[in-house]
Amino acid sequence: MRDSKRETPHHHPERNLARLRTVYLPLFVLSIVAMLLLILRWAALDLENGFMAGAPAPRTYFALYDMFYDDQDETQRLRDMAQDSVVGVLTRQTRRLREVKERLQLVASGRLQEAGVSPALAELLGTISEDRRMVVLREISSAGTALLLEDGYRNSPMGVTDDILWRSLAKADLSAGEGNLAVQTLSEVLIPLVAEDGEITDKLRNMVAEAVQSVSQEVHGGDVIVTKGQLITDQIARLLEKQGYPRASFPYRFMLLLLLTVPLAFFWVRWVVVLPWDPSRMGYVVFLFSMGLCAAGLSGLYKMTALAVIPLGALAYATMPLRPASGVVLSGSVIIAVVFNDSTPLSFGEILATGVAVAAVGERLFMKIDSRSRLWLSMVELGLVALMVTLATRWAFRSSFDYMFFMKTLSVSVLWGTVIMVFLPLTEALFDTLSPLRLLELCQPDHPLQKRLQIEAPGTYHHSQMVATLAEAGADALGINSRLAKAGAFFHDIGKLKRPQFFVENQFGAKNAHDGLSPVMSTLVIISHVREGLDLAAEYRLPEGIRRFISEHHGTTFLGYFYKKALRMGLDPSSSQFHYPGPRPASAETGVVMLADSVEAAVRAERENLRNFSDLQEIVDGVVASKLKAGQLDDTGLTFADLSLVKSAMIQTLKSMYHTRNIAPLPQTTALAGKDGPT
Repeated sequence: MRDSKRETPHHHPERNLARLRTVYLPLFVLSIVAMLLLILRWAALDLENGFMAGAPAPRTYFALYDMFYDDQDETQRLRDMAQDSVVGVLTRQTRRLREVKERLQLVASGRLQEAGVSPALAELLGTISEDRRMVVLREISSAGTALLLEDGYRNSPMGVTDDILWRSLAKADLSAGEGNLAVQTLSEVLIPLVAEDGEITDKLRNMVAEAVQSVSQEVHGGDVIVTKGQLITDQIARLLEKQGYPRASFPYRFMLLLLLTVPLAFFWVRWVVVLPWDPSRMGYVVFLFSMGLCAAGLSGLYKMTALAVIPLGALAYATMPLRPASGVVLSGSVIIAVVFNDSTPLSFGEILATGVAVAAVGERLFMKIDSRSRLWLSMVELGLVALMVTLATRWAFRSSFDYMFFMKTLSVSVLWGTVIMVFLPLTEALFDTLSPLRLLELCQPDHPLQKRLQIEAPGTYHHSQMVATLAEAGADALGINSRLAKAGAFFHDIGKLKRPQFFVENQFGAKNAHDGLSPVMSTLVIISHVREGLDLAAEYRLPEGIRRFISEHHGTTFLGYFYKKALRMGLDPSSSQFHYPGPRPASAETGVVMLADSVEAAVRAERENLRNFSDLQEIVDGVVASKLKAGQLDDTGLTFADLSLVKSAMIQTLKSMYHTRNIAPLPQTTALAGKDGPT
């Protein structure tokens, strides 16, 4: 029963330390490397070749590819012209009409100052006799009221002219002096009824400006955008940035984007790629990302940043299982695109398209590597694929490139493959990886441990060779790493070198060494070959991937023979003493080797009784069924359909091995059948 206490972090210091080492430390290292390279790119390239808006151009800038852009300066100029064409909107002011009517009434009643008549003019009107002054004021009011009905006054923004006023007073019974005073009074009272409406004018001007469509300009690859020394306006700065030229200012935006992208890519790779493969390999994946970023920095000096995906993909496919390698290439391409992009569709598109293409063809190119030349050729082919995608992307964006660019790109593509071949052994030594070349070397019979097996334990050597042949056939049938399964089979029993005479394949008819031992002691001797094999593997520096075959090829199998022997002798041992320590196979490759090991031993034990195909089938079926029943294959991911393929491949291989025994095949109706689904 679990402890009811809440688990706190300090209760599991080992787990926390492992998480720190395999998760947070690699993430921290990757973030630091990415940020340093971003800063170095800015310091080495952007500061020297970058531009600043409002400053003279440090050099002549050419368009890199064809593009349309909105000419905001020209658009604004046309909109300003359209606004200026609207002089003003004139409207008849109802408020003014009421005001004029009130003024005329005030004039008629003699309240001149309230009517807006100037004091000087009111004083002159006051010099006239009372009777004549009232006549003049009535004539002024009458003429003004009549003018309110005339369009000449109502629609004129200038108000009323003296000529109109004199005509309106033509029939009035006024002297010349009185008429002059009446005209002056009317000109002051009759203010213009039509005036400019500022609010409506502004709205109309805005409507006219918005009706002007944006001006679209086209620039072709090779066109001069700005010459050296010319002032870089905001419009030119925007165009340069869209063309991929860097600004000289520090890239704060990309730094923030980097801090968001790196953790996302890191944890995606961890959950989707690394955990299903090998949780301890996150540090190596970070090394691959860092190497890809450094390669991008070097390639970027020659304007070929996208080709940095070549060394990333080549090293990933050469040292990792193919499917996880594809995930690393895709996520690594995203990080490279963020660090070394220049904010243009061409930059992002070129890097990401190259990454997708390399991930798409990498599995096929690196599926069958059987020699050093084949590995180098696969890397070169990967480079050529990246080259074709790079050129296709530039063609799609109508970017200019010439024969010299093609030759430089071709040279870099081939060079990266060669460089990775040179540094591959160093990577294997530093990170304990298993490249196809290293697996080929491990499969050679001149390996020191293989030589020792030939001399000191020849029966175990022959057994290992047979197991390797069966495991390779089974792995090929599943499409998994058959080279790894074969190499693991070669070394799975090297622990028997310690006491070879205690294993039946090395006794050659001599007295059985277990006859003088108790069942418990015999079990200890048999089981110890796993631990002693791991000791030899450490002494001879075998890769961790090979050591797993040594520790997992028996899993936690129960040695029933010695347990039953102990019971027959009257002993009462614990059954736990007769189990291999494990762990159980944790990959398809180690699971296939476990089956091949048991099948080879079972067939060898019954070789004198083999008469027909059904005998082989019965033995293989029995071995697989026993492993399934014991749960030894639960962690391998193998399905019943997979096991059916493995059994068929091993039976065919065994028939070829024992063809001299004239084993007859079964009729068609007794063919092997498998059941889909997880074990």
